Amino acid sequence: MSLIARGLEAQGLPTALVSVMPPLSGAARPPRQLIRKLNIGATVGRPGDVDTQHDTLLRMVRLIENAPGFGAVDDEG
Repeated sequence: MSLIARGLEAQGLPTALVSVMPPLSGAARPPRQLIRKLNIGATVGRPGDVDTQHDTLLRMVRLIENAPGFGAVDDEG
């Protein structure tokens, strides 16, 4: 996904990757990365968990809007 994101970025489309495994996703150097402490397969939230899904999407948009540069990370820490 990081490679696809970088290709989209090269065409002028901003992207943000959501990851639950930062060592793996970070190694591929995504343009922007949102780290979530969620389960693999439910990286934006569990099915039916609208609040978590909404929060994830809002954080992705904020990251795209406010990222200081390539490689920015929002880590819920």
